[in-house]
Amino acid sequence: VGEAKKAPVATITEAIQGRTTGVQINNSGNPGQNPSITIRGLGSINGGSAPLYVVDGLWTDNIRDLNPTDIEALTVLKDASSTSIYGSRGANGVIIITTRRGKAGK
Repeated sequence: VGEAKKAPVATITEAIQGRTTGVQINNSGNPGQNPSITIRGLGSINGGSAPLYVVDGLWTDNIRDLNPTDIEALTVLKDASSTSIYGSRGANGVIIITTRRGKAGK
């Protein structure tokens, strides 16, 4: 859906928000509380459960600790054909995050 580096953001959820239609982010307002991210709206399978996060090829449940400046690219997969390779875990959508990797000599 594009590269996250095009616009500076303070949090990972800000990087996701507004990138594509059908992605909703709800903050409770409580300090330390993870925002609720829903792909495809309230009609999602399993009643709007959280999407699967894939960071550098590894599945994870928590992206809160990611530094948004470390993100190279962020992609949101919404439809069944693109999420099918993730099986039932991808039923609520998939957010793929690729981080910048250290380069040799730097």
